[in-house]
Amino acid sequence: MSKKINNKQQYYAAMAEIESYLQKGFSNLTTKEEDHLEELSKAVEAWELKEFPMPMQPSFQDILIYIMQFKRYSQSELSEDLSISKSLLSEILNGKKQPNLNIVVSLHQKFGIDANVLLESVSH
Repeated sequence: MSKKINNKQQYYAAMAEIESYLQKGFSNLTTKEEDHLEELSKAVEAWELKEFPMPMQPSFQDILIYIMQFKRYSQSELSEDLSISKSLLSEILNGKKQPNLNIVVSLHQKFGIDANVLLESVSH
């Protein structure tokens, strides 16, 4: 049974419920609460993707920023996920360096970003 969010009220209710679990602390959750938290998180993610889509023809930097906002990641967490140094990520975000193919492939595989969108973002 997977939860589906159909409107803003349900979205805000789910976010409030997630917040209450976070305040309780992961180590204090029961298995049932952990499962419910995961279900809520997936429902919220689906709603956010539908309601807050990525801009058309984003730059590579826009895509990285979108991922950090959407996943609530710091630059450190994103650089870890992409297996690149924090300094390289910073230079890419600041437009000083272009991403290499490994980074583009990682974004596609780990975050499900459309490969065409990624390739177009690099060629701008």
